[in-house]
Amino acid sequence: MKLKTLLPFLIIVGGLAAQQNQPTGNQSAGIDNSQVSEAITETEKKLDNNIFKLNEKLTKHTVLFKMKVRTLPHKTVLYKGKASADGLKCDLAADQEAQDNNCLHLEVYDFIKSEDGKAERNLGPKNKLMILFFDGANNADPDPRKEAPRNLKSIRSRIYAYNFPVEDKLMSEIIDQGPNTQPEHNDKFELFYQHDDYPLYGTPETPMEKGVGKYLLSNVENTKSNPIRNNFKRDFYMKHLDYFDKLFTKIFDYNDRDGNKHYKKNVEALKNSLKY
Repeated sequence: MKLKTLLPFLIIVGGLAAQQNQPTGNQSAGIDNSQVSEAITETEKKLDNNIFKLNEKLTKHTVLFKMKVRTLPHKTVLYKGKASADGLKCDLAADQEAQDNNCLHLEVYDFIKSEDGKAERNLGPKNKLMILFFDGANNADPDPRKEAPRNLKSIRSRIYAYNFPVEDKLMSEIIDQGPNTQPEHNDKFELFYQHDDYPLYGTPETPMEKGVGKYLLSNVENTKSNPIRNNFKRDFYMKHLDYFDKLFTKIFDYNDRDGNKHYKKNVEALKNSLKY
């Protein structure tokens, strides 16, 4: 999934979203109810169910908490820790295998236009991240494979790009505050869009600038003319969840496989002892 395909879409979502501070509901958000069709509603239900299933898959990545992670894919950072007081960050733990760690921070970074072979020009950074915040505590079994899946308290995703030559900085953030509650929970999705550091982080959108700042997904239009919410879920968020689910899985598999390498090295060492 390339960042250049994600950012324009998130900008569209940001630019056309309805105001968070108004009462919830289509009418209060200035949406024409006559434009809401059964097909749009049914499509959203299917998308919600697919997202819910992907969120369930993410609950299984608790197995990484006690895994000693020594191998990571290129341009990837993973660390474990504890949720910050505001619940937005995963504070890096000194002991990466500590039993009381409750969040996983996974980040993929690159450079602007690296996909065009221009990474060495240092045109600016871009990155995407996902933080999984888990409910409950890890068990006492030292075997990471025996760690049971646990519900997620929240999922935080962020997309960032800073193009140095044109001095253009973009940041989009999605926080799902109820990933394992029920398939339909638009009112628990918080989105934030910022361009060139404007507005300040956490600033709610205003009637004068809808979609700039912080707003709820439930206030985003989803009609026959503007099925923005469905587009967000289908064209970005489902793919985003699937990408990170596979990346978490790959990291576990890489490091689990390293254990077999250690067994094999020991066997080879023993075999070599037979030569003298």
